[in-house]
Amino acid sequence: MSSLSKLTVVIFVSVGALIPMQACKNGPPPVLLARRVFKNKDQDLGAISQGAVLKLTKSSDATATVGLDFQVSLASKSGDGHAWQCRTTNDPYVLVDATSLTEPTGVVASGKDIQTIYQLHAKAAGNAEIEFALVSTTDKNSSPKETIALAVEVKAAAAK
Repeated sequence: MSSLSKLTVVIFVSVGALIPMQACKNGPPPVLLARRVFKNKDQDLGAISQGAVLKLTKSSDATATVGLDFQVSLASKSGDGHAWQCRTTNDPYVLVDATSLTEPTGVVASGKDIQTIYQLHAKAAGNAEIEFALVSTTDKNSSPKETIALAVEVKAAAAK
């Protein structure tokens, strides 16, 4: 490939990454092409159904309707000194119960898989980003071992 062709490609990509894409009238703000190409979510879960259990292993996007109840399940190992913590409990669009459940219940042998389950409720139309962090249970000042974000677009319930 010639130098001129390489330069043309670099300019085209640079301009596309810096110029906002066209936005709809009365719609969301324009999105930079770079944000669309390098989207930080790893998975699109689509529409969430009533009572669904989302087993998250990486950051994800999903849609829900107002009034919907669902759960988020996060895996970890027992006895490794880490536990999941929800860092977004007071979002105006998605309510996360302050308490979580752990499965299996009772005493679990060290190194076994456990699930931390959070109850969520879509309460108002809008966009929510719920963050979960795998934090140390012994050193409260250390940074999380892992973080997983769930971006939920909550839509108004369809009129009947």
